[in-house]
Amino acid sequence: MPFCPVCRSEYVEGVKTCADCGAELVAELPPVEEPFDPTMELVEVSRAANEVEAQIVHGLLEAAGIRSVFRGESLRLTHGITVDGLAEVKILVRSKDVEEARRLIDQSENWTSCPHCGVRFPMGQGTCPFCGYEFQL
Repeated sequence: MPFCPVCRSEYVEGVKTCADCGAELVAELPPVEEPFDPTMELVEVSRAANEVEAQIVHGLLEAAGIRSVFRGESLRLTHGITVDGLAEVKILVRSKDVEEARRLIDQSENWTSCPHCGVRFPMGQGTCPFCGYEFQL
């Protein structure tokens, strides 16, 4: 019997995609992921100037099976802009996933690191959105 790896629904033979979420079905379900432990140490792996950028990183990590959470959304919603780190969204992962998460982010073609402050952010900006460092183009 085929199964959906996302919503874990079981299907009859011959069905190729999940009717609920559109995922491609698999022959066996992956093991159930351990529940998220809120007491587990979380480590910052990236920062984003806005929710869209944070969601890009989140999606990249989730696709690799790395769970992530955001910190700082309330300041971002209150202020709406990022100046010197105010209102930025920090992306955090479990301490056991830090190395792999940073490797994935570094390998992403759309992200770069500021040589001044070290924060990772989307490419294509002439100035670091966190420290104001101006890049030589």
